[in-house]
Order: sequence, then structure tokens, then C-alpha cells
Amino acid sequence: MFCSKCGTEVNDDAKFCSSCGGVVSGASPQTEQKRDTGEPLLVLHPCFIGWVTALSVLPIQIFMTVWGAGFCGGFGMFIVRGLGLPLPAWFPFVFFGCLFFFGVPLLVYTAKKRTYAETEYRFFRDRLEYAEGFWTAEKKTIKYDKITETAIRRGIIQRKYNLGTIFLSTPATGFSQGRAMSGISIRDIEAPEKVYEAIEKLIEN
Repeated sequence: MFCSKCGTEVNDDAKFCSSCGGVVSGASPQTEQKRDTGEPLLVLHPCFIGWVTALSVLPIQIFMTVWGAGFCGGFGMFIVRGLGLPLPAWFPFVFFGCLFFFGVPLLVYTAKKRTYAETEYRFFRDRLEYAEGFWTAEKKTIKYDKITETAIRRGIIQRKYNLGTIFLSTPATGFSQGRAMSGISIRDIEAPEKVYEAIEKLIEN
């Protein structure tokens, strides 16, 4: 069944909604209607751009490189000396510095690429079903009649690649400085203007 406040699908024996925290007392009349079991009318996948991901992680990459070289390198130096290994004193610092410099962006790059590969938004006649996440997988269903507002945002880099992010808000969604704090963000979608219009028509119908 579905939460009567935000439209999130919950287990039949659930007492509270996992999305908005509302008390689940049973399916509302709208959720008892027969669900559309046909093929999705629209399927979306985010577009992954590798160099943007690598560039975005640069500040944390530099910080972790300095921290790793100093902190871990210091411990490594004492271990090298304690074991009497024939290595120069600078070796642990360089080793850990390189490890963090190349390891951090590689980890972030791989995780985001896998996350985007696992993300799918499926629009049916009466609802949106989406699955996303790599480290933490999440699946959710939202009825169109629970969506209160739609918005689209296109950053400078997104405009260069004809991408955009579409926000869908529900009654359980909070706002801060005019932006949604929670809810669904359909990120890095190709031809966002056309997709936005298609989603608007689905929700209105």
C-alpha cells in the first residue's frame, strides 16, 4: 500500500512511513485503485560525465593527499624504522601521498559511475517508480497526485552537454531558500526541457 500523506509505497504491515514518518493506518481510497500494470511510458537514466566527477573531487583529493602523506606517512616512517627496512625516510610519505592522490578520485569516480548505471526512473500512467544507488540502494514509488510541484535546473556544465536536473516535490518535502531539501531529483537527464514537458503532461493527466 501507499502512504496517504506523501504517496510513498510502504509494506502492508508497516506502522510508519519510511519517507515522511507519518502514521500508516491503512490504504487510502486512492491507493486501493487498481495499479497500472502496463509498460512504462517514459524511462530515464542519468548521463555520467567522467571529467566533471574527477574535477568535483579535486578539493577533497588535495586535502586527503596532504593528510595521508603527513599522518599515515609519519606512522609508516616509525614502522619502517622499527622493522629495520632498507627504505629511505621519505618513502612512506611519498607512498601514502600517491595512494591518496590517485585512490580518492578513483574511488569516487567508480562509485558515481556505478551509481548512475544502477539508477532508473520509470514513469507509468499513474505513478513514478525509481531505483538508484550503488553503496546504498533505494527504491521508491510516488503517485502523480502526490506531486505538488515540479522544477528544472541547468548548471553551466549541464547546459554544455544538454543536461539538466528535474525536481519533483511532495507534501512531505521541505524547502530551504526556495530549493527542495528532499524528494526526488532526476539528475543529469539528456534533453531536459523535452523531458520536463513530458513529465508535466503525465502528472497533469
